[in-house]
Amino acid sequence: MGYSICYRHTCFISINNRAFVGTSMGDTLATPVNEFNKEITTNELAKQVRTYFYQIEYLHFNQTKLMKLDSLYQDFIRIATVRFNAGDIKKIEISTAETQKGEINLLLNQNKIYLKNVYKNLKTVLNTDDEIEIPLNKNYQPLKAEYVLDSTAIANHPTVKAFYQEMEIAEKNKNVEKSQGLPEFSLGYTNQSIIGFHTVNGQEKYYNAGNRFNVANIGVSIPLTFGATKARIQSLDYQKQIAQSNAKFQQKQLTAQLENALNQYQQDVQQYEYYVNQALPNAEKIVKSGQLGYKTGEISYVEYLFALQTATNIQLKYLESIQQVNQSVITINSLINQ
Repeated sequence: MGYSICYRHTCFISINNRAFVGTSMGDTLATPVNEFNKEITTNELAKQVRTYFYQIEYLHFNQTKLMKLDSLYQDFIRIATVRFNAGDIKKIEISTAETQKGEINLLLNQNKIYLKNVYKNLKTVLNTDDEIEIPLNKNYQPLKAEYVLDSTAIANHPTVKAFYQEMEIAEKNKNVEKSQGLPEFSLGYTNQSIIGFHTVNGQEKYYNAGNRFNVANIGVSIPLTFGATKARIQSLDYQKQIAQSNAKFQQKQLTAQLENALNQYQQDVQQYEYYVNQALPNAEKIVKSGQLGYKTGEISYVEYLFALQTATNIQLKYLESIQQVNQSVITINSLINQ
């Protein structure tokens, strides 16, 4: 920094200059950091909303399936009552059918409670007291995750970017501290005239405005806070190292989580395909054959009960397999910030 002043017959010129002048970047970089924090919150919120949404969808279809199964056991009771009245079976068969129907009723009531709680959780996340209606598809289908493992996707995750931004802030602030700890150089120059009689070497001599006298000076100023500045620089170096270590660890951790999520997704899809291609068609055959066999007396109530229990388990597990696929896809999308 420099300036010049002239007053009457005297001019002063001064130049002050630090080796490096910097300004704090903390405020400048605060906005990107806040944006990353906002992005992290948005990512977490999106995951919660998706989770509750697909839980609601699953519970609705599960309730429909339980009601159909309840009808099967109601039909079991009806057939058992007819055969009991005809003297073909004993009372225990009716009692067994009623007990199994009671189990389905318990599952129905439990499902209703779960559904109510998930709706409540969704309203809490969305910060609303309004009633929420979830549009349901006619057919219950799993989500698909078409994704190839890519390291750049994890590097762009907001939590990783936030740590790298902390590194940049520490580096910028360190440069500012360095500039403030460097010496300051100053250069001064005075050009002056002294009008009048002056004694020089024992003789009187007259000086007019044309006689000029020049004075120059140079100086170096060393900040007294150099020790404190050095300590702050070391602290900022340490902060940068911590942020870098956290960024690498977070990236490594997210990569492992993504690999696990993709493996889980593949396993869940295989399970879903098993139920669709094998177990579910067999369950329908088991129910039809069991109903016909029990009506005609070809099979006992124990065999029919086993058939119904097997079919019930398969049909409910089929719905669970879809929900598991959906949850895996939600996890994957969250890890790649989508």
